[in-house]
Amino acid sequence: MSSFISEDLEVNGKKKSSDLNLLSSFLVVITILIFAFVIIFSRSLYSNYLAVKLSLERFVVCLQSSEQIKSSSNDLTELARMFAVNHDERFAIAYIEEIESTRSQQKALENLKTVCSDKDVALQRLEIAIKQAASLTEMEMYDMRLCYEIIAQDINDIPEQFRKINLRPSDKGLSKTELQNLALKNLFGNGYIIYRNRLNENCLYTIRTISDEVKQELDNNTEKLGNTIDRLRILILALLVVNALSTIGLKEFKNIVHNFDKIYEFDRRKVQTLLKDAEYDALTGILNRRSYDQICAASAEQKSRIALLLIDIDDFKNINDTYGHAGGDTVLKNFASILKDTFRNGDYIARIGGDEFAVILTDFNTEGFKVIIDKIKYINNQLERLEGFKNVSISVGMSYCRTGYSEDLFNQADKALYAVKDAGKKGCRVYDSTLG
Repeated sequence: MSSFISEDLEVNGKKKSSDLNLLSSFLVVITILIFAFVIIFSRSLYSNYLAVKLSLERFVVCLQSSEQIKSSSNDLTELARMFAVNHDERFAIAYIEEIESTRSQQKALENLKTVCSDKDVALQRLEIAIKQAASLTEMEMYDMRLCYEIIAQDINDIPEQFRKINLRPSDKGLSKTELQNLALKNLFGNGYIIYRNRLNENCLYTIRTISDEVKQELDNNTEKLGNTIDRLRILILALLVVNALSTIGLKEFKNIVHNFDKIYEFDRRKVQTLLKDAEYDALTGILNRRSYDQICAASAEQKSRIALLLIDIDDFKNINDTYGHAGGDTVLKNFASILKDTFRNGDYIARIGGDEFAVILTDFNTEGFKVIIDKIKYINNQLERLEGFKNVSISVGMSYCRTGYSEDLFNQADKALYAVKDAGKKGCRVYDSTLG
């Protein structure tokens, strides 16, 4: 009997050992298959991540290029108009520097060509905008040539770039007054404004087109990313079930997937941030403090030329005390409207406090200081005419930096603002070293 029992135990032991070996072999095979799928899905995940990244880069470049072309053209128009009105040669010199040295429009087009093919609608539209901008430049150069005909004592007093422009036969016999009126009519007339609006429309169309394309690309790629992440998670669960985690280094693999998860989450948030509409102040309809902070952070990263205006409404508490809070709100809304009408479309106007406002001027040159001071005078004149209110004015501090936004830039503008307050309010001052 004992021998039979011994034989049975031996047979059962061998059978169990064989079953364990078979199960172990089965688990190894399953583990190998799972890891094969993991490798495949990981490569797919990385490819989708690169696609999302390229789409974002393309969107950013197209957006910046379009805004740069529109902003540069607006700046040139502003300089030409100021020269035609004031006959201050600094505006004409700044105009020539922009088209010959800075070349903002050409650089923007070159940047766009790095991410777009010749068949892309966005590139084709911006090329049309560049041609329209060139036509505007020719018109503006001719009108500035008319102004030089008024102020120049001798032909040699006219810069070479304007001297080589020949006047039309119909314009040669005009008096100085007639030349002035013609230049102003050309630069401020309806025909000129319509042509400029077409240029801006092409830039806006480019932004809408590339935005729609990139949104579609991002939707497709982020959906693929999500599906791949889900599959990887299922595979990880399967690996846990087969209990082979310690022998095949699943811990390291989980770290890899975790890192991919973080990459995916980061890019998802980045996409949401880029495509989310700007946040506006509910009362005035201009940008709020949060949007202002985001724009400042972006400027600090880009390190491009920037000017900052800090603006206070003088004695705003007295306005509230005299006219009530409803009256104060009316002043705030009217002032915000005047700011939007006075500054360029490319400038960022924000309400950063109760009666505190800020204007961020991108791609700004120091030659524009006088233009800004004139604009502040214009705004104060408009506020003086505000129906139903008396003694409404603003004080403005301005600072400039070639390397983007910084705390120093803000502090300098703040010092300039307080210098205006100390000097009696209702004015504008540019920061200089005398302010400490």
